[in-house]
Formats: sequence, structure tokens, C-alpha cells
Amino acid sequence: MARTQTVSDDEIFMAAQNVITRRGVHGFTLKDVASEVGLSRAAIILRFQSTHELKVRLMDRMADAFISLLAKLPTAPGGDSLLAVAAFIGGHLGRRESVPSYFANYTANMEERELAAIERRRGAALRAAILTVMPETRIERETAAALFNAHLTGTIMNWVAADDEDSVAFLVYKTKAWLRLAGIPFNAEFSGTTPAAASARKTVSKPASKAASKAAVKPALKPVSQRVSKQLSQAAKPTKPTQRNAKARSR
Repeated sequence: MARTQTVSDDEIFMAAQNVITRRGVHGFTLKDVASEVGLSRAAIILRFQSTHELKVRLMDRMADAFISLLAKLPTAPGGDSLLAVAAFIGGHLGRRESVPSYFANYTANMEERELAAIERRRGAALRAAILTVMPETRIERETAAALFNAHLTGTIMNWVAADDEDSVAFLVYKTKAWLRLAGIPFNAEFSGTTPAAASARKTVSKPASKAASKAAVKPALKPVSQRVSKQLSQAAKPTKPTQRNAKARSR
């Protein structure tokens, strides 16, 4: 039975976020959200008018929360602050299976004007946070910040194929290697246990409803995750010399 009076907007937004995580932006429907939260579809329409409006309000709300947590990160330029950014992003990843869904959703969002504006706002906030804490290096700070952003993206994809279940520890470990390469000093004992990273973990680890806990990851996303994992694994393996190359070397 629908329980219209006992379900808050926050619960509806959380249910909608669960649906988007599982089904992606294009698979997002009010029917699924209603089933997730225990309301009728009509009850949700009374509050949000349409699927698109609920989607936009949810994404805007998620961007606000992301930017608010970014503001809690350290602002002093240096390696430790960059490690704090990495730990913060790692705390947002959630389950490994959700990473392909995240990138798929991002691509879909960029195709819609309102959602694209929200994604750009969130991306600009992250770039600004990185630039703020990027110390002086041999290259321009803006370029160094852009490269660090690219490092985070690549490390996230690398984590999909890694054995390490702890996304925060993985990003911190890889970022320490990046900082050594860039010649930026940092505290070797940094573990990623910052307030902002802890808040990020709480944001992505809120318990889902019974319907969400029983649902599997969207089937269409599983092959994507498997392909990414396989490609990254193959890329990491050393290539064996061919017979022709071996003969050439012996000469």
C-alpha cells in the first residue's frame, strides 16, 4: 500500500539516486522510483510533475552536496592537500560495479542541457579545488592541475580492474606515486582518513531499500565492467616477443 504521508522528499531523492545508479539516466523512470520508495507513481508526480524534473532536482541536489563536501577539504597548497582530494574522490566511488554506470550516466547527462550545466558546475568546482591546492611545479599550475584531474580519472578506471576493494586506499596509493613523479613533497604516512573522505563514504553508503538490495546491477552495464577490467588487465601484462622479433634480437 502506498504510504504517501510518511515518505519524505529526502527518501524519494535517495530512491531516485538508487535507481539511477542501477539503471542509468536513460533507464530512470518514475515507476521504478515509486516501487523503490513504496509510493504510487501518481503520488510522485504530484510532488515532482515529471520524470525530468525529478531527475534535474536530484542531480542538482547531488552536485550541491558534492560541492559542499569539497569546501571541507584542506586549502593549503601541497602534496598532503592533493592526497586529501584523492581520498575524497575515492570515498565517492562506492561499489566497483557502479563505476561504469557513473561514466555512462555522465555521458548521458551531457546530452541534456540542464543536466549538462549541472555536470559542468560540479566539474568546475573539483577543478577549482585541485587548482587551489596545487603547489608550484616545473610547469604551469593550471596545466599541473589538469594533469592531476586526468590522473584521478585514470586511477578510477584502473581501480575497476584492481584487486584492492578499498577505493580510498587505492587512490591515495596511486596519488603518492604521482606526487613522487611530479616532485611534490607529501607525508608518507597519509592514509586518507580525512573528515571530507569520511563524509563522502557516508554519502555513497547509505542503506538502500529492500528493492534496491535485491536488485542486481543493470545487466547492460556488466559487460561494460567486464570489458574494461579485461582491457586494463591485458594492458598491464607484458607483451611476449614474437618469433620474428626474437630472431632479430639474437642477431
